[in-house]
Amino acid sequence: MLRCFKNITGQSPFEYLKNYRLRNTAYMIKNTSDSINAICGLCGFDDHSYFSKAFKEAYGCSPRDFRK
Repeated sequence: MLRCFKNITGQSPFEYLKNYRLRNTAYMIKNTSDSINAICGLCGFDDHSYFSKAFKEAYGCSPRDFRK
């Protein structure tokens, strides 16, 4: 089943979920005035430092810089 998922999406289920959550956080950072900490929690990231690292890896900047 995992192999089938990866063949279809090109990602493992974990990677897919992480990227889905990151897309949601990026949308919320740009389109709401909610704090980045609140957005982080709402989108399922319990560890803010992990979220910041994953966001920077995906978007090339920190969540704060992305909002500007």
